[in-house]
Amino acid sequence: MANTSYYGANKIADHLFGNSSLGLPSTWYVAVSSTAPQANGTGVTEPTDPAYARIAISNNKTNFSTASNGTLANLLEKQFPESTINQGTLTHWAIYDALSGGNFWYYGALTNSRNVEVATVLKLPVGELQVTVS
Repeated sequence: MANTSYYGANKIADHLFGNSSLGLPSTWYVAVSSTAPQANGTGVTEPTDPAYARIAISNNKTNFSTASNGTLANLLEKQFPESTINQGTLTHWAIYDALSGGNFWYYGALTNSRNVEVATVLKLPVGELQVTVS
């Protein structure tokens, strides 16, 4: 299950109470991390592999379920590029609004941590990205 970052929570609250438009991105970018992200956006350690890139996922109902009890999830399996170096053990994921840098919206632990060695393709199965707004 995911946690909403302070950035995401503030954007949602401001929008709901008329302080700003939400300005949702048309594409979300999923990162993986070997360390636990924090709500303030710190703690994300993405792989340094030159082949690594965040996964781009179009923000639509083909890719994400309809929320139920405040939670939704990815509907399609997604995968990262094949690793060219040992990336170590990846334990968490994070959702941003940009391919690099960007605003940190959501984060959570991988259902199963994965040691990513050379020539490994890390996959995020259906339902891995469970996002809860609470």
